[in-house]
Amino acid sequence: MHSALHHQITSDGIEALALCSDRSFPCHSHDEFGFGYLVAGGQESWSGRGLVEAGPGDVITVNPAEIHDGRGQPGAPRHWRMLFLTPAALARFGDVAAETVEWHDPVLSHPATRIAVAGAFAAVVEERPDPVQIEEALLAAIRALAGEALPIAGHRCGPVPTGPVARVLDMIAQDWEAPLSLSDFADEAGMSRYGFLRRFAREVGTTPHAYLTQHRVKRAREEIATGLPIAEAALAAGFADQSHLTRAFARQFGLPPGRFRSATRA
Repeated sequence: MHSALHHQITSDGIEALALCSDRSFPCHSHDEFGFGYLVAGGQESWSGRGLVEAGPGDVITVNPAEIHDGRGQPGAPRHWRMLFLTPAALARFGDVAAETVEWHDPVLSHPATRIAVAGAFAAVVEERPDPVQIEEALLAAIRALAGEALPIAGHRCGPVPTGPVARVLDMIAQDWEAPLSLSDFADEAGMSRYGFLRRFAREVGTTPHAYLTQHRVKRAREEIATGLPIAEAALAAGFADQSHLTRAFARQFGLPPGRFRSATRA
């Protein structure tokens, strides 16, 4: 069996592909850098880096022009999700020179790396993608593949952040409705994008995009409680539209903004 569950190509040089298949694929190569993870089943293939054997949860990578095949087992489909980035996209989102990048390990069994890669895939294939979330998620995934996973898992909130992180928190508190990006935060902090991303995650316990979204949801909640229509509250809080606010609101408070508004009027 063979099924392409999702296939999406963006204008930024990113392709997202999800497959469920028991087919064997002949030797071929890609022009892009590829990375993804196995959801279920087993993947076996040969590449210039040797024999590749991967199972559920493993991360798999492929370099541009790398010849490889893919061996399926009839009646035992494997399900995997991949992102392919052009060299220009890798350089832009990874803060690296593409000509210096080469994935050395065709298979990685690192939970933190899989979480980062899965997060990047999810950000790219969102029905209404958020460019800031994509930028942050891809940067985190590319660096995780280089062994630099963000220090978020198991984090316990420590002292109040100071220095560059404190300045960015103040920036968010003052300008949450503005179209802020990771690059804006890094500039305010006087750091590289990834250097700031790591420091923020270490000191705050979440990513800048997640913190900004949570702050915007709280501001929108205040506006909705005063009677402002949800669509207007979404725009006033810096969301692209009402649907973005609705998803974030439900994740944060456990109910959609419409039900919250009804409850405040009861």
